[in-house]
Amino acid sequence: MPVARAYFTQLLLSTLHAALLLCLPPMAAGATLLLLPYELLQQWGWNHWHSALQQHRETLYWLAAMLMAATLAWFYYGMGRIIVLAKPRWRPAYQTTTLLYMLVMSYGVAIAVATATRPHYQQCAMYTEKLNGGQRHYRGEHFMVELCGTGSNADRRDHIRLRIFDEQGRWRAVRYFTVHWGGPYPQLLDYARDHLAYFDASEGEDEDFVKVVPMPPTLADWLSTHIPLLD
Repeated sequence: MPVARAYFTQLLLSTLHAALLLCLPPMAAGATLLLLPYELLQQWGWNHWHSALQQHRETLYWLAAMLMAATLAWFYYGMGRIIVLAKPRWRPAYQTTTLLYMLVMSYGVAIAVATATRPHYQQCAMYTEKLNGGQRHYRGEHFMVELCGTGSNADRRDHIRLRIFDEQGRWRAVRYFTVHWGGPYPQLLDYARDHLAYFDASEGEDEDFVKVVPMPPTLADWLSTHIPLLD
């Protein structure tokens, strides 16, 4: 079999093996949940599971990263066995293609993990009114400042998503921060001539918890709303 055909065959097989390895842990977790008594699942409810997921999200990221690293190592090992069969002048091209493919695959998995573990933001009208969002005017342009939340936890901390839309309804900027209801941090948005400010209670007391969004939003803000993981 020609090396090129063998390479692409191995690429397909390695991709299928990688997908299987990455899907095994979620499938095993789902199977474990099915083995639990129905009364226990009903007692805990979706909110309990969702809260636990958010509480241990950073740990899940580390586990996913280690699993992805092991998968990529196995993937590259399998591809390397084919690459060594190629002529020396073609090996750099095969290696570069493999590394680029692994980069794209890693990016796709990172998007999937981030999307699956992202908090569920809701009650946008209530949060927008409560945190001083709404219609704003900057340099001849009209903007809608929308805020949505996840609901406060036992410590009265609430995860907030701030989004800015222009008058055509196009998404121009996004920020994520935490509000501590009843805490020492300010809660309402503050508006200045060329920016708006919000107060992130997730930062430590010794950190700068005042964050700003340029108004109108910049090109970098627009890119962050359209390229996954940049937000």
